[in-house]
Formats: sequence, C-alpha cells, structure tokens
Amino acid sequence: MTETFDQLEAALNAGQATTRPVPAEAIIQAEQQLGLDFGAAYREYLRRFGVIVHGSTEVYGLGVPDGYYLNILAAYADLAQDASYPLGALPLVDEGDGHYYLYDTIAKDIVLWAMPNGGIVRRVPESLGGFLLKR
Repeated sequence: MTETFDQLEAALNAGQATTRPVPAEAIIQAEQQLGLDFGAAYREYLRRFGVIVHGSTEVYGLGVPDGYYLNILAAYADLAQDASYPLGALPLVDEGDGHYYLYDTIAKDIVLWAMPNGGIVRRVPESLGGFLLKR
C-alpha cells in the first residue's frame, strides 16, 4: 500500500497537482461523525493527500472547508440521501452523468455507483492507491 501511495505522490508532484494533507485528528473526527471505520488505505490517502485536484480530475476527501463540494462529509450527506447509496461508501470521484466512484469502507474496494436509484454498476478490482494512480 505505501509503495503505491509513494508512486502516486511522485506522479502528483511531477504533475503539479494540488493536495491538502490532513492530520490524524481530522480523520478520526470524520470517522466519528460518519460512524465509519475508514480503514488503513483510506486513512493513508487522507493523511498524505487530503484531496487531489489535477486538471479535470478531482478526488473527494478532507482538508477543504466543511461545505466545499470536495469535502467527503458534505458529499456523503448529499449522496447518501439516495436510497441506493451503498452503506459505508465514501465518494471518490464524480464521473459525471450521475456516476460516482466510491470507496467501500466495508469491502475495502472501489465501486462505480449510479444515481438516482441506479445502485452499484460494478466493482473495480483495484486497490485504492492503484485506482488513484491510474486517474
């Protein structure tokens, strides 16, 4: 996991991406607020990157104001209103046309989800770091 995140960090630095790493306290607070165990990989993503903005790619996270659209707390509150939103999932990337990549904190994998009421379209057989590296 760490090696993949190291590769991601090098790629983001080379591409001059914007990141907003967050301290452990902010991650714990978000987990408590959502009632979720983010898991080691997602915590590492937040600790090292917070959010990622590079060109047209924007990855949700923490490290931005509470009401900001890339903040997982704000996005989760909005998206989880849909009856088909998977329990324990956190928004990763808005693919457009009502499709979102989500990180499933229970299965520790990534899903493509469609709204409204579309449900899970497919599971992505990649680690969080591997998925982000390909974005």
